[in-house]
Amino acid sequence: MRSRRTSVPSLLLPVLALALAPALAACGDDQPTEAAAPAAPTVERVDEPAVEPVTEPATEPVDPAPAEEAPSGPSGEEAVAFFRSTEADCAAFALAVGNDVLPAYYFTDAFAAEDLGNGSWVVVDGGGAELVVDLTAGVVHGVDGPSGVLPIEYSFGCPEDLYLGSIAE
Repeated sequence: MRSRRTSVPSLLLPVLALALAPALAACGDDQPTEAAAPAAPTVERVDEPAVEPVTEPATEPVDPAPAEEAPSGPSGEEAVAFFRSTEADCAAFALAVGNDVLPAYYFTDAFAAEDLGNGSWVVVDGGGAELVVDLTAGVVHGVDGPSGVLPIEYSFGCPEDLYLGSIAE
C-alpha cells in the first residue's frame, strides 16, 4: 500500500495560501505609486551645531543708573514725628477749653504722603485727613494753606498758634 503522506502536504499548501491571502494583500500593491516611492535619504550635517553655543556676556562696564539726589530738606519721617509730637499740645488745649480730645490713632497712624519741598510735607492722619506739616515754621495747616480750611476736629482740638487755618463752613 501506498502511504498518503504526499497528499497531506499538498492539501495543506492551498489552505495556508487562503489563510494568508488577506494578510499578504494588506501589505501593499505590487505596482509602485508616488506614495510608495522610497523616501529621499536624510543626511545629518555634522559641521552645524544643533544648538547655538553659549557665549560669554560682554565684559564692558555698564554705567549704573544715576543715583537720585537725596532730598536736602527734612524727611517725611521728621514731618510725621513733628505731627505726632503735637498730640500732647492738642490734648492739653482741648481739655482746657472743654472740647473733645482727638483720638490717639489720628497721631499714631499718621504717615507722610508727599514732599512739597521747602520743609513741608503732606501728612495723612489716622482718620484719613490730609494736613500740611511745615517744619520750617513749626506749624500744621490744611492743604489750602495757612489761611485755608483746617479740618474741624483740629480747629476745636488743637491750639491755634500750632494749627493754622479756619474751620470749614
